[in-house]
Amino acid sequence: MTRTMTFDDDVLKALGKQESIELLHLMVLIRQFEQTAYLRYLQGEIPGTLHQCQGQEAVAVGVCSVLESTDWITSTHRPHGHALAKGMDPAAAMAEIYGRETGCLGGRGGSMHLGDPDIGMLPSVAIVGGGVTLAPGLAFAMQTQGSSSVVACFFGDGAVNEGAFHEGVNFAAVKKLPVIFVCENNSYGASTPFHETTLNTDIASRGAAYGIPSESVDGMNVLAVRTAAERAVARARDGGGPTLLECRTYRYVGHSRGDARGYRSKDEEAQWEERDPIEQWKTVLLDSGLVAADEVDETIKSAKAVVKEALKGAQNAPKAAVHTALEPTAIFAAPGGHEGEPAGPLEEDPSTHEDDRRLSIAEALREGIQEEMLRDSSVVLLGEDVGVPGGFGGAFGIYLGLSEEFGRARVVDTPISEKAIMGVAIGGAIAGLRTLPDLQYADFIFESMDEIVNEAAKLRYMSGGRISIPTVLRSPVGASQRGAQHAQCPESFFLHVPGLKVLCISDPFTAKGGIKAALRDPDPVLVFEHKLLYGAAKRQEAGSIDSRAYVPPDEYEIPVGQARIRRRGKDVTVVATFTELYDALSVADDLANDGISVEVIDPVWLAPFPWETIFESVGRTGRLVVAHEAHRTGGWGAEVAARVSERLHGRLKAPVLRLGSADVPMPFAPWLEAAVLPSRDQLTETIRHSANWTDHITLS
Repeated sequence: MTRTMTFDDDVLKALGKQESIELLHLMVLIRQFEQTAYLRYLQGEIPGTLHQCQGQEAVAVGVCSVLESTDWITSTHRPHGHALAKGMDPAAAMAEIYGRETGCLGGRGGSMHLGDPDIGMLPSVAIVGGGVTLAPGLAFAMQTQGSSSVVACFFGDGAVNEGAFHEGVNFAAVKKLPVIFVCENNSYGASTPFHETTLNTDIASRGAAYGIPSESVDGMNVLAVRTAAERAVARARDGGGPTLLECRTYRYVGHSRGDARGYRSKDEEAQWEERDPIEQWKTVLLDSGLVAADEVDETIKSAKAVVKEALKGAQNAPKAAVHTALEPTAIFAAPGGHEGEPAGPLEEDPSTHEDDRRLSIAEALREGIQEEMLRDSSVVLLGEDVGVPGGFGGAFGIYLGLSEEFGRARVVDTPISEKAIMGVAIGGAIAGLRTLPDLQYADFIFESMDEIVNEAAKLRYMSGGRISIPTVLRSPVGASQRGAQHAQCPESFFLHVPGLKVLCISDPFTAKGGIKAALRDPDPVLVFEHKLLYGAAKRQEAGSIDSRAYVPPDEYEIPVGQARIRRRGKDVTVVATFTELYDALSVADDLANDGISVEVIDPVWLAPFPWETIFESVGRTGRLVVAHEAHRTGGWGAEVAARVSERLHGRLKAPVLRLGSADVPMPFAPWLEAAVLPSRDQLTETIRHSANWTDHITLS
């Protein structure tokens, strides 16, 4: 072929014979791996799908050749080349795409999710742009820990139009994080030409917008990629911050298995194949005299033999055992990661304590966070307006004084970038920190749903329990006359996501013990708090709610999965959170005068839910009312009603009744808001109906 690759004789000599051969070996290894996998896929041996990278080998090999074993990479739905270039055993990679027990992730990841923490590779993120927010998190942890390690973040041209790209690159730039952002620009997002979706197709030019160096590189030239990556890595290690590399390359195959490439011309493909990275590198090595022809042949033969052996191993390896898919320990690292609870419910009511040490929820949260930051130097708080001197201390002042005490390296102000905040929190947690991200309002959590649902919740499971993500997201919820976009109670969304723990804080005692338990937990915890309960507050119907209570100065936790029985009763069980919990306690006092004995339970942990506590209580009373401010349809009360009905059918004296907000967005005006929210009067009437249920009574 005609050689189009240019090279510097001095650079080639400095690279040396052994390293030059290794670059060839890795590129051939990747090409052969991809070709072999493709053929076996066509034979029906490999399940799922394949996204291959034939033609792009020089990018993965060039970048990874300058990384150390302690460096990390993040990859995409097209991860085979990156994994092999970073040092993954081809046998483990092949077995994984076969779904075998000996795969790098035990068959849980498959082709789109190759990864191995031992070689510094996260399970690859199949969501376009997903790794661009995680990589700064890994780098943030390395920077915080004083490590010289760096992170290479691979992504395609389509990702640069994702919000994650802007947020991740901007965050890394602002904090001068050691990240090399590597864009594999193959000119197509699936089948759509990049120029049809993007006016400025010069991806490297985007670096200027973030104030970071950037470079456009011939991605078919392994030496050019390596040289550019070497500069970027050196800069990152020296504290110079991130670099954006645009590697112009081409994939010879379609986007995935079913892509016949009808959107590309034969001439276009032929022109790129003339610049094949493997053939060009062979020509360079032979023309330079650095490597003899027989050595090139032996290198190619050796790489093919490795893949052949990997294929044989995968074909003969046992399938991943079915029971491993259902092991609770693969979902959670800590106790409470399965149905049931680690301890019985807490019955003490601290509000009756005679000690005058009464704190608000805000004060109790601050005390718990402060104690954990003193106890564990890996606890890092990051979010919007959390640490600026003279600033807000968070949207509700929870963090006031913490930046002065712990410094701004541990109380980290961030851009208004919810995806980046959560991505950094997750990546930082994976790399050894305990992160406490803050998004100000629960309504803003939807901006970071990809990071929470697709990454925080799944990476432990996908890695076979080899990755832990100790991150705690605090989110204020509830109506407070702020309108529909600052009033939601989204906690029910996350009960549907295996891999997340959900904590609802309704009083100061739970606030301190709960936040401490969450910050010590090795799994991702979402903490929800009602904004009207941070101190004494007013509700339109309920009047004044004083949420201040006695909080012990001593060490204590509310263990994961432990409920609190706030009041004992024998006629009706009420399970409630937040403001509805206070209404339930008040209503229970009133109904006691009418001879109706109400048991009130604060579940505290919605995931894992304290099922045995609820079953035991309802088994005694025979009646259950669930009250929450979340919308009635699809609220967590619906799941409680279903499970109680399944478990205690035949022992119930009345149907399970639920009370929640009306199924409309929350209005602003106080009188309109009150009409949507569940009221104290409605709760009273619902409990009466349950206690006096007969077949002819119906509820509207």
